[in-house]
Amino acid sequence: MSDVERPWGLGDDGLDALWTRLTQALNGGDPERLNQIVATQVSDTERARIVETIVPLIFALPLRDYPAELRATCSGPRLMLTLKHPAPPGTRPECAEDSPESDAVPEKEKTSKRKARPKDIEDIVGYLPAALTPAFADYLKRVLRWNDDKHFCVVTISSGGRRRRVRVTLLARGRGIKIRFLERVHSPHDE
Repeated sequence: MSDVERPWGLGDDGLDALWTRLTQALNGGDPERLNQIVATQVSDTERARIVETIVPLIFALPLRDYPAELRATCSGPRLMLTLKHPAPPGTRPECAEDSPESDAVPEKEKTSKRKARPKDIEDIVGYLPAALTPAFADYLKRVLRWNDDKHFCVVTISSGGRRRRVRVTLLARGRGIKIRFLERVHSPHDE
C-alpha cells in the first residue's frame, strides 16, 4: 500500500494485513471490534505511530473564534472528539419574549432570560478507538515536555503557520484529554 492509503500512520508493508482488518472493522461500523483490534493486535509502538500521525491534525483545526475547546473523552469503545466554541456574535439566545406563554412569565424572569448569554456550540469532530487514549496522553506529554506529576500545561504551539496558546489537560483516571485553544498569537505568517 502507498502512504496515501495509510492514514493510520502505520507506514510498513508488513502491516498491510493489520491495516486491512482495521479498515474492515471501521467500514463495518463496529467500534467495539475496531477498539479490540487496536487494544490487542497493535503494539505500543504502532499505537504511538498512529497517534503521531493523527494528533497534529487536531492542533491544525481552523478556528475563527477563541477560546475554543476540543475534548477527547472515552465513550465506551470510542474516544469521542468534540469541539466547543462560542456562538457567533449577534446570535440571540432564546428568551421568554419569543415563547407563546410570555404573558404568563413574570417581568423579572423575562429580563433575566433576555440577558442570557448565547450558548456555546458543540460539534462532534470525530471518533478514535478508545485504546488510543494512553498513547494520545503519552504523545502530548512527550511533545509538550511536561513531567509525569503534572496534569496540564499551557504552551504556544505552531501549526500550519498559525501560532496559538493552548492549555492541555489530562482528565483524571485516563478518561480523556481536554485542549483549550486560548488565543491566537501573532506569527510571521500573519505579515
